[in-house]
Amino acid sequence: MSKKILITGITGFVGSHMTDFLLENSDYEIFGLKRFNSQMRNIHHVQDKINLINGDLIDQNSLMKALDIVQPDQIYHFGALSWVTPSWDMPAAYMQVNAIGTINLFEAMLKTKINAKMLISCTPEEYGDVPKECIPITENTMLHPINPYAASKVAQDAICMSYIASYGFNVVRTRAFNHEGPRRDILGANASFAYQIAMIERGRQDPVIKVGNLDATRNFTDVRDIVRAYYLAMEKGSPGELYLIGSQQIYTMKECLETLISLSTMKEIISYEIVPERVRPTELMTFIGKFDKFEKLSGWQPCIPFKETMQSVLNYWREFIDRQYY
Repeated sequence: MSKKILITGITGFVGSHMTDFLLENSDYEIFGLKRFNSQMRNIHHVQDKINLINGDLIDQNSLMKALDIVQPDQIYHFGALSWVTPSWDMPAAYMQVNAIGTINLFEAMLKTKINAKMLISCTPEEYGDVPKECIPITENTMLHPINPYAASKVAQDAICMSYIASYGFNVVRTRAFNHEGPRRDILGANASFAYQIAMIERGRQDPVIKVGNLDATRNFTDVRDIVRAYYLAMEKGSPGELYLIGSQQIYTMKECLETLISLSTMKEIISYEIVPERVRPTELMTFIGKFDKFEKLSGWQPCIPFKETMQSVLNYWREFIDRQYY
């Protein structure tokens, strides 16, 4: 009998790529938790290969029903409010979904006696604006969240540690640094850049890209490499351990933008301008990690070059716009 996997947030950016990876590289039976009104475009190509269950992290009863149906051996917990900028406008909603939602999932597991191995996906945003002398970030770097999204993920991580200690939950904790690829929503900077370039190419926007802060520096990894890392973390990771995941492809946001422009068919005429509404109240300027612990555990190394990732993002939005307008 094949193992059963439940993925929360299956219709999202990471959840959908995780589903693709598992279908191609395992014989697990895949179940996905989705809200009743979720957009399905990220998983439409695999809907006949997976099992979808309606549920919501803020409704514990729906989680108990889902767990009763699936009886999962593993749970990839990706369901979350994950965008930084909107969190300033709705901090309570972020805490409700990311922190209380995780409590609801854990309590549902206790009540249904489900003892699945879990992978929790948190964020290096939890570290805040780390001083340059403390770069690169490691598993031992002090947490100092400076936005409501990061605060909600610190709370989620603390909840995980408390349930591990109190009930022996089998939870592997991860913090994946910036990952990019097709299907990320345009609330993300690189997706927004690519979407605007595609709109310009199709004659639906003036040749000026509106941007926010371009000075921030990040590790960038392709999402398809990240989900492979998540699989290895689930298979090889130890309960309670924290693993940072990322590559040494380090770029400023300006370099990301210029790479995308260089891939455009209209690169000669495209310019960009910083607009106040795209600048965050606080910004993490230098966001570079050290990933030795996970690499030694798993042997994982990223394979997809940064420029190939950026090309895939631009192509995704070109195709999206063509389907939408033509």
